[in-house]
Amino acid sequence: MEYINLVNGGLAQIKPYQAGKPIEEVQRELGLKEVVKLASNENPFGVSPKALEAMQKKLEFCNFYPDSNGFYLKQKLHDKFGYNTDMITLGAGSNELINLIFQAFVNDKVNVVIPRYSFVVYPMDATICNAKIKYVDLESDYSLDLNKLYAAIDENTRMVVIANPSNPIGTAVGYKELKEFIYKVKEDTLIVIDEAYNEFCEDDNYEDSYNFIKDKPNLVVSRTFSKAYGLAGLRIGYMLANSEISSILNRLRAPFNVNDIAFSAAIAALDDDMFLDKVVKSNNEQRKVYEDFAKEHSIYMIKSQANFVTYDFKQDAAPIYEYLLKHGVIVRPLAAYNLPTMLRISIGTKEQNALFFKHLSDYLQQIK
Repeated sequence: MEYINLVNGGLAQIKPYQAGKPIEEVQRELGLKEVVKLASNENPFGVSPKALEAMQKKLEFCNFYPDSNGFYLKQKLHDKFGYNTDMITLGAGSNELINLIFQAFVNDKVNVVIPRYSFVVYPMDATICNAKIKYVDLESDYSLDLNKLYAAIDENTRMVVIANPSNPIGTAVGYKELKEFIYKVKEDTLIVIDEAYNEFCEDDNYEDSYNFIKDKPNLVVSRTFSKAYGLAGLRIGYMLANSEISSILNRLRAPFNVNDIAFSAAIAALDDDMFLDKVVKSNNEQRKVYEDFAKEHSIYMIKSQANFVTYDFKQDAAPIYEYLLKHGVIVRPLAAYNLPTMLRISIGTKEQNALFFKHLSDYLQQIK
């Protein structure tokens, strides 16, 4: 019996998600004592001190189930940003919430519009739901033309998904243009905006996407505590939508899908503005260093608004990835995205980035 033939929907077409190599695995495989991981867009400054203290206080109460409704975190999000609590759905990272929105609304009778080279989870979810995928090609500089995205929407489009900033490319759509796009799309098409990296985005016209939901009830926005807040290992995020959609998602999500340690850490992290400011300031300063390095070494770097950059070496990037790996620097090859000449590099601390630049410079010097 081949049980793969019995699975639902398009699951048989999906390959398991390949996460970046963990530090311990690289150390074990290559016998290295020191390894720097710049592969998974994690926060190089660790966890907020306030969040760490809150987690430690909660440890002795792990024998109790968490509050399934996440009352105190929702209240904190309301107090901090003004979000209505009945418009918030909490999940094990924003990834789970994106899965839920697909499960709730997408099926084999509709299509989903996705920009080319988007986060792999979007087409995976659409395929599992047996939906048709309509890809929209990016511009030559890998930016997204929202007019082209809008033109791809038809009467069968149930959902359009935009990561802003995008992953693994790093480009962002300006909020002024994004607002115009949102107000054009008809209400029977859901607009899902994945804002996992929004804290790092530099845009003078920034406006919280939540503000558009009151006029556009088809807008859904996902956020995470995994990146700027440094809580990737705890798996916690939230989704903002009108109260009806939020109610639907809360029917679908598993009870107790977020653990109590994650709740306490997220609440405390929202109070640690000093930590968040340090993370964002360092990231944006170091992102400029990556731009300068790329120019100096004639490497094409895609314009980034995230906590990572993407280098296009205009040649097979696999040997570069392997060289860096052997020297204790883990980055992310993008061959799985059909971008075999590119590497995605998470922006680390100043010292971590300097190690990457050293080894990449050595490699480039060798092949001259």
